[in-house]
Amino acid sequence: MSVDSLALKVVEAALGIDNAEARRAFVIGRCGKDAGLRARVEELLAHEHTNFRLLPTESLIKPLGVIEAIPKRIGPYKITAEIARGGMGAVVKAERDDGVFQQQVAIKLIRGDLASDRAKARFAEERRILARLRHPGIVRILDGGDADGRPWLAMDYVDGLPITEALCKAGVDRTARLDAFEAVCEAVAFAHRSLVIHADIKPSNVLMSADGAVHLLDFGIARLISVIDTDETGDPYPLTKGYAAPERAVGVAPTITSDVFSLGVLLLGMLGCKVPGEDGDFIPGTRLPVGQLDGDLGAIAARTLAEKPEDRYPDVAALLSDIRRMRAFVPLAARHDAGWRYVVGRFIQRHRKGLTLTGLAALALVAATAISTVQYVRAERARAEADARFVEVRHLAKFMLTELSDDLSDAPGTVVARARLAEVSGQYLERLGSVRDAPADLRLDTAQGYRRLASLQGLSGTSNLGHPDQAAKSLDQAEALLAVLAKEQPGNPEVLEELGWVTAGRWAMAADNGKSRQLNNRAAGYFRQALAIDPARQSALIGFLVTEKSRAYDMIWSENRPAAAVPVLFSALSRLRAVRFERVNRRDARLLEVNLLGRLGDAIYYAGDKPGSLVPYREAEAIIRAELAKGTSLVWTDKFGEAKFNISGTLGDINGQNEAALREAREGIVALQRVLAFGPDANIEKRLLILYGQEANVLSDMGRMAEAVAASNASIALRRERLARVPHDPQRNRDLAVALPNHAEVLARAGSHRAACNAAQEAVRQWTAIRAAGNLGARDAAKDVPEAAKVATRLCG
Repeated sequence: MSVDSLALKVVEAALGIDNAEARRAFVIGRCGKDAGLRARVEELLAHEHTNFRLLPTESLIKPLGVIEAIPKRIGPYKITAEIARGGMGAVVKAERDDGVFQQQVAIKLIRGDLASDRAKARFAEERRILARLRHPGIVRILDGGDADGRPWLAMDYVDGLPITEALCKAGVDRTARLDAFEAVCEAVAFAHRSLVIHADIKPSNVLMSADGAVHLLDFGIARLISVIDTDETGDPYPLTKGYAAPERAVGVAPTITSDVFSLGVLLLGMLGCKVPGEDGDFIPGTRLPVGQLDGDLGAIAARTLAEKPEDRYPDVAALLSDIRRMRAFVPLAARHDAGWRYVVGRFIQRHRKGLTLTGLAALALVAATAISTVQYVRAERARAEADARFVEVRHLAKFMLTELSDDLSDAPGTVVARARLAEVSGQYLERLGSVRDAPADLRLDTAQGYRRLASLQGLSGTSNLGHPDQAAKSLDQAEALLAVLAKEQPGNPEVLEELGWVTAGRWAMAADNGKSRQLNNRAAGYFRQALAIDPARQSALIGFLVTEKSRAYDMIWSENRPAAAVPVLFSALSRLRAVRFERVNRRDARLLEVNLLGRLGDAIYYAGDKPGSLVPYREAEAIIRAELAKGTSLVWTDKFGEAKFNISGTLGDINGQNEAALREAREGIVALQRVLAFGPDANIEKRLLILYGQEANVLSDMGRMAEAVAASNASIALRRERLARVPHDPQRNRDLAVALPNHAEVLARAGSHRAACNAAQEAVRQWTAIRAAGNLGARDAAKDVPEAAKVATRLCG
C-alpha cells in the first residue's frame, strides 16, 4: 500500500479526535518509527481548516468545512429537524408553509464553500435535468435554489429505513429480498436511460418504507457535486468504502458499470452476506468474498463484482435479466459456458411438476430420469427447428429489429448491447432467408429486417454502430429479396415502399457525387408508385418527402445551387404540415420537419441571406427542445447538436455575434459529450467533431488562439479516430479533408507554421485520393479542392 493510502487511513481516524494532544499521541502511535508516514499525515491534517478536501468519502466523523449552522428557513420551507450531516453538507426535514399548499420535504443543503458563481449556474442546469426523473422508485427532486451562497435541493420526504436494515427487521425470506432488489435495479436502469448515473449506491441511499416499497435517494447528486466542485483539489465524487467500484479509488469518474458494481455489493447486503472490504479472500478477478454465495446467485454476484469494468454486466438491464432468468430456472448469461448438465438441470427445475411422478412408478423410473430428460430436450430442439420454434424465430427477429432496436438506438451507452443485437439479428435473418419456398410475407419481413439491420450497423444520419461496410451488405440482401417480390407482386405498395427505403439508405451512404442524385431519384420513384396505388399510405408519403429533402441537399452541396433548393423545401414542409399523422408515424414526421427546416436554413444561408437562415434554424431548435423536455433521447440530442452548429455558424458570420456564437456551440458540445460519456455512437461523434471545429473557428476569430487550437485539435483527432475505424468510408475521408484546411489556418494564426503547412498538404493529399476513388462531388471540385490548394500554397510557399 502506498504512503498516501496509509496516511489517509490514519488521517480519517485522527479527524474523529477533537483533543489536540490526544490526536497527536494517536498519530505517533499509529505511525510508529515511520518518519515519512508521520510527516505526510501531519501535512494532510494541516489542511483541516482550509477549503482543501482531504478525503473523497462521506464517512468522516468530523467533516471539513461542513455547514455548522442550519438556517430556520430555506426558500418557502420551514426547517423542522436535522436528519444527517456529511462531507458535502447537511440533510434536514422541512415543511412548506408559504400558504400555497402543504408539503413535507427533505432538503439537502450543500456546502457553500465549494461553489463559484459559474459553478452555481451549472448546478442549476443539472438540477433541472434531475428534476425530470419521474419513476416510482426514485425520490423526486421538487425544488432548489441558493440560500446565502449554499446550493440546496428539496426532495420528497421518505419515512423509511435503509433497505438492509428494513429487510433484517422484517425477517423476510430470500424471495422478498430479490423482489426488492429487482425494484432497485428497475429504478437505476430508468435513471441510466435518462443519462443520470447515481455514483453512490449504498443502503442509506435506498430506503424501504413500511409498505415494502423501495425509494432511491440522491440520484445524480454526485454529478451535481462534481459540477460545483470543479476548482477543488481531489476527487469530486463521494466514495463509500466497500460499495464503490475498484476503479473509482484511482480517480476514474463514475460510469454505468460502476453503478452495476455498487448494485452487486448492495445485493450482498440485502441477502445478509458479507460486504467486501479493502482486504479479504475474494474469488479471483472479483470482489466477491469467498464462501458467501454459490450456484446461479454466486455467478451473478461474481460478474457484477468483477474487478475490471469490462468483465461486469454491461448495464443494469443485463443484470436484471439474469436475476429474472435465475428465478425462472432459465440458464444464465453469466454461466454461458457451464455445459449441458447445467442446462438440463435448469430444465428439470422449470418442469419439476411435470417430471415428478408418484408412487412405485416414480421409484421405478428414477434411474432413467436423467437419460430421458436429455433425450426429451434433444427431441424438443429437433422439433423446434422444424416447427414451433421457427415461428418464434420469425417473431423474435422482427421484435429485435423493430421495438428493441428502436428503444436501444435512442438510449445512450447501449453500443455493446446494440452490437450484440446486430450480430444475433443477422444470424436470425440468415436462418429466415434460407427457408425454401418461403411465403411472400416471410420474405418481405426478412427484407425489412435486413434494411433495419443496416440502419443499426451504419447508415449515416441515424444512431448507428459505425460499420457502413456491414450496412451495405445488409442493404444488398434486402434488395435481392425485394427485387424478386417486386416481379411477383408488381402492384404491392408495401414492397414498393420498402424498395424506396432501401434505396434511400443507399443514398445516405453514397459519396457526394452524381451517383447520389440517381439513387435519390430512384427512391422517389418507388415512393410515388406506392402512393399512386395507396394515397393514404402515410409512411410512403414520409419516404417521398425524405427524398425531397435529399434532393434539396444535393442541390445545395453537390450541385452548388442553394437558391433552387428553397422552393423545394418550402413545398415539402407545406405538404408535411398539411397531414394529420397517425401515432405510429408521428415521431418520424416530427423528425422530418426538423430536417426540412435545417436544410431550408442551409439553402437560405448559402443563397446569401445569412440572417434570414436563422428563422428556420431557430424554429427547428424550438421543436427539438420541446421533444427533449419529454426525456433524454439520442435522436433528439443529435438534432440539438445540429441545430446548435447551424445557429452558431450563422451568428459567427454576423458581425459582433461571436460571444453568442461561442455560447451556442458550447451548449451543443456539452449536450453531445454528456451522451457520449455513456458510450460511443458514430452519429453523435460526427456531430461533435463538427461542433469542435465550429468552436475553434469562433475562438480563432476572437483571438483566443490557445483555446482555438485545443478545440481544432479535438475535432481533427476525433475525425482521424473515426476514419481509422473504417478506413475506406468516403464520408469519413471527406470529413477529414474538409476540416484540415481550416485546422491549418487556426494553427498558422497561433504561430505553429510548420504544423499548419503539414495540415494543409495533408488536405490536398486527401482530396486527391477522394478524386481518384471517384467520390468527388461538384461542390467539392468547385469550392473545397481549390481552397485547400490555395491554403497549402500560402502556408507552405
